[in-house]
Amino acid sequence: MSALISLFRGLRSILILAAAGVLFGAFLMFWEAILMLVETFRMTRLNPDMSVIVSVLRATDKILLGIVLMVVGCGIALGFALDIPPEQRSRLPQWMIIDTVAELKNLFFQMIILYLVVHFAAQVGEMQTPPQWEALVLPVSALLLAGAMKLTASSHHLSEGTRHERSEKQRSSDQA
Repeated sequence: MSALISLFRGLRSILILAAAGVLFGAFLMFWEAILMLVETFRMTRLNPDMSVIVSVLRATDKILLGIVLMVVGCGIALGFALDIPPEQRSRLPQWMIIDTVAELKNLFFQMIILYLVVHFAAQVGEMQTPPQWEALVLPVSALLLAGAMKLTASSHHLSEGTRHERSEKQRSSDQA
C-alpha cells in the first residue's frame, strides 16, 4: 500500500512539469503578441492609412490565451500538484486557485468560446466581400459550446448538491 502511495506522489512531479509547460506556453503567447503589436506599429508608421484592427484583435487573442494559460498553469500547480498550507493559500489571489477538475473544465470551455469569438471578429474584419453563410460556423459553434458549458456546470452543481444531501443524511442517521 505504501508503494502505491509513493507512486502516486511521484506522479505529482509530472503535474508540476505539465504546469511549467503550460506557463511556458503562456509566456510564448505574450511574447508573440508583443511582436505582433510591434510589427503593427512599424507598418502603421510606414503606411498611416493601413487599418490595424485585425492585427490588434489577433494580438489581443494571443494575450487572452496567454492569460488563460497562466491561470490554468497556476491552477494545476497550486491546486493539484503542490501542498500549500491553508494560511499561505489564503494569501494567494483567487484566480490562482483551481480546486476541482470541474473548474478547470469550465475554464477550458470559456477559453475556447473566447477564442472563437475573437477569431470570428478578426475574420469579419478581414472580409472584403459580404459574408457567406459559412461565416456563421464560428458564432454558432461558440453558442453551442456556451450551452454545453452551462449544462455541464448545472449538472456538476446538481451532483454536488446531491452529494451534500447524502452526507447530511448520513450524519443525521449516525447521530441518531
